[in-house]
Amino acid sequence: MNVTYGLMTGIGTIDRLKKKATNTMSQSDEEPIALKDVFGIAGIHTWFLPLDPVFEDYDRVMGYSTPQRLLREQQFMEQVAENGSGSTGRMS
Repeated sequence: MNVTYGLMTGIGTIDRLKKKATNTMSQSDEEPIALKDVFGIAGIHTWFLPLDPVFEDYDRVMGYSTPQRLLREQQFMEQVAENGSGSTGRMS
């Protein structure tokens, strides 16, 4: 029930208890969490399998970025700048 409430309101259990203790539940500005941010953008059939989800924007969903990912993005941007706006394959 806590997970369902958290998805519907965007408020986790600890945050909800803190707001309840300080009587600030009405001052909540959180939004519901999209299911694609929980399960990813792959097909529904993958939701019940122990697979790593695929996200549209990994950094936004996770709230952080690894140095390796930032380096790959920087190299990709440099490659695009060198080759102009031509079609270059995205590095994975």
